[in-house]
Amino acid sequence: MCGIAGIIDLAGQQRLITRSLAVMLGELEHRGPDGEGRFAEGPVAMGMRRLSIIDLRRGGQPFYGLGGRIVAFQNGEIYNYRSLRQELRRLGYSFRSDSDTEVVAHGYAAWGMDGMLDKLDGMFAIAILDRRSGELHLARDRFGEKPLFYAWAEGKFAYCSSMAVVAALPWVDNDVRPRSLERYLALHYIPGRQTLLAGVHRVLPGERLSVRVTDPVPRKSRYYRFPPPSADAEQPSETKVAELLEQAVTSRLAADVPVGVFLSGGLDSSLVAAIAARSQPGLPTFSMGFASAEHDESEHARTVAAAIGSRHHRYRFDEAAFLSLLPQTASALDEPNGDQALLPLYWLCREARKDVKVVLSGEGADEAFAGYFYYRRFLASNGERPVQSLIHDDRAISPSGFPLLTDVYTRQRLLIAGDDACDPWERRILRDIEGLPPLARATAADLLTWLPDDLLVKFDRMSMAHGLEGRAPYLFKELVEYGIRLPDPSRMTADRVKVLLRQAAKRYLPESIVERPKQGFVLPMRDWLRQWFNEHGPARPYFIRRSVPGLDMDAVAAIAERTLADGIRNDRLLFALVMLAEWQHAFERKRGSLRKRLGLPL
Repeated sequence: MCGIAGIIDLAGQQRLITRSLAVMLGELEHRGPDGEGRFAEGPVAMGMRRLSIIDLRRGGQPFYGLGGRIVAFQNGEIYNYRSLRQELRRLGYSFRSDSDTEVVAHGYAAWGMDGMLDKLDGMFAIAILDRRSGELHLARDRFGEKPLFYAWAEGKFAYCSSMAVVAALPWVDNDVRPRSLERYLALHYIPGRQTLLAGVHRVLPGERLSVRVTDPVPRKSRYYRFPPPSADAEQPSETKVAELLEQAVTSRLAADVPVGVFLSGGLDSSLVAAIAARSQPGLPTFSMGFASAEHDESEHARTVAAAIGSRHHRYRFDEAAFLSLLPQTASALDEPNGDQALLPLYWLCREARKDVKVVLSGEGADEAFAGYFYYRRFLASNGERPVQSLIHDDRAISPSGFPLLTDVYTRQRLLIAGDDACDPWERRILRDIEGLPPLARATAADLLTWLPDDLLVKFDRMSMAHGLEGRAPYLFKELVEYGIRLPDPSRMTADRVKVLLRQAAKRYLPESIVERPKQGFVLPMRDWLRQWFNEHGPARPYFIRRSVPGLDMDAVAAIAERTLADGIRNDRLLFALVMLAEWQHAFERKRGSLRKRLGLPL
């Protein structure tokens, strides 16, 4: 829906604080091109950039509660806001708009922060200033659909929807964190609370922060943890799955602007599109194809579109698009990510925005219902090995079984320095999944890392780069919880994935789509990377020119040269290194521009 930002600065003059906020909001304009809202009082300044989706005329923020004593901003959408508004009206609260953020303001007043968060069905990053208690409250949705970064120092605190914006503030430590850099080299993304930069942190999914205005040190607490598998869970029922899916999809169609669906041709997005088309006949669907037949699913998407009667848009991504869009995509990321699907998704979001302002997608189904092939190792007894680290595994896999980009030896060669300090977040993740049955442990690991810190980052940043709101129906809380508590045979067998979800899908989709084997998103990356270096010159000078703090660029260049010479067998690693180098180059320019606008030395 938008981007939010705010500052507390006990030593600053309000004129300078509000100027800093204006610069921060200016950098968020792509997330919210339709308007801006601000609030400033004493050492506090808060604001947002708006992407108008619901109540286009009266939905501008902030919204106030208790006669102005509560000030609320939100990035995201609350899908059950209408039923919550009715509940609040019965409690005596009155409304001046049809906005979901006004429900947040009155909901906090009525139920407190934890009580309100427990009631919300949505994707959100929320900022609420309680002027009575002198506290700022921040919260992020349960599964991490919307971003929220923060930093603090003596007498100062800042939060924002963008890491780069927080990093530009003069008092924020921009040193690269070695552990985060190592995680990127292992996973192609950086999971957890710690970003790449030492002074910038993430609010975790399902977490909230409280900050006293007079002493702005964040206090963290969890308001949501998904439940572990239980022996007394409901019996598997395809009818129940269908009911939850219909509730999830129809609630996420609510908007006062055009809505469409990203349709890959696979089971997950096809199911979303089929249910959505029942509520909105002729709705727009969008797919991306590739010139290489072995990588192209768009014909399957066309088959689904014909079956459900959608107004289908089909695009083709090629080598020329790869070469031109890679720098643009890296610049659109506020933190490094080496997911190969970034570029086609960037293109698809750009094209879809010409027709719609909201798009639904299939993120979350594979994690909740066990859809990845690499989970199969946990159906066998060898999945019982205890998990001791996220990336230091002698099999070079993550706790979910996902293959790592590099082994420990390769990362030691690439990193200038290591980091042996304790990481409370990693300890907590390992404790949360310890003791779960092997398959449940694998999918839980992905729900806590891969989903929020790669898949949802990709979906949010690529869509919001074009002022397009992305929604993920499979992340409806009740649907996720139902999926993860299913017994193993209802999730995965030796020859089938997402077993119960497929059974439910037969109500909506042709048999050929339901039973088609999962293809996965694979690109002709080797050919594209070869052409990239043909265009940009040999690997060594390319990487030396784009130095990344904390990396031995000679070692990076040597690995890149060897990878190119051996036919690019490890295209995942080479692409991740290129994206990191391009991201760093774009990030330095962006941070320099922000600091110049803040009146700071570069």
